[in-house]
Amino acid sequence: MNENKHPTDALLAQYAAGDMPEGASLAIAAHLNFCPVCRAKVAEYEAMFGGVMAAEPQMAEAPPAELLDRLDEVEDAPTRIVAQGPLPRALANHIGMDFDSIPWKFRLPGVMEYEFIDANGEKASLLKVRPGAAVPQHTHEAEELTVVFDGLLEDGGARYGIGDFAMADQSVDHQPQAGGDRTCVCLAVVTGGLTFTGRFSRALNLFS
Repeated sequence: MNENKHPTDALLAQYAAGDMPEGASLAIAAHLNFCPVCRAKVAEYEAMFGGVMAAEPQMAEAPPAELLDRLDEVEDAPTRIVAQGPLPRALANHIGMDFDSIPWKFRLPGVMEYEFIDANGEKASLLKVRPGAAVPQHTHEAEELTVVFDGLLEDGGARYGIGDFAMADQSVDHQPQAGGDRTCVCLAVVTGGLTFTGRFSRALNLFS
């Protein structure tokens, strides 16, 4: 896990360039909501990429009239403000429902999940983990990005609080758990799937 609790500069640059899958982009945006240091870095990357684009010759092309009509409809449509709970506003609006209305599903004792992205090899879920509860020990086929919104997440001696960002890859075999005395609410974005390695791993891998 990345114990500095921030995305890498490479991830921030990828986000600024707009070259990132939906779930990963949401994870970075969620962290930026809490972190002025990373927001400043993203602004620098955006300015740099904007300068490169401005230096390249652009072909002027008028958008189709029907596309302009659709954009006008979106702008004129009323927006319902959702009750975001501990979630950043942008993430709550992306999910599109009040936090208290989220249809959580039981995954393990003390662990509830709401999966809202499952496409192109990427899964994004909100998790609620009661204090002391843990997800099964596992490693990764690719990457797992996590952002904490409430409570405390403990993993391999590191403690992640509100707004903190964690990243794990194939080199990490871990079992995150909720610490403190509050339910941990977090976003987990996984690419490539998980491989369970602890107790009951054979059975868990059959159903993963």
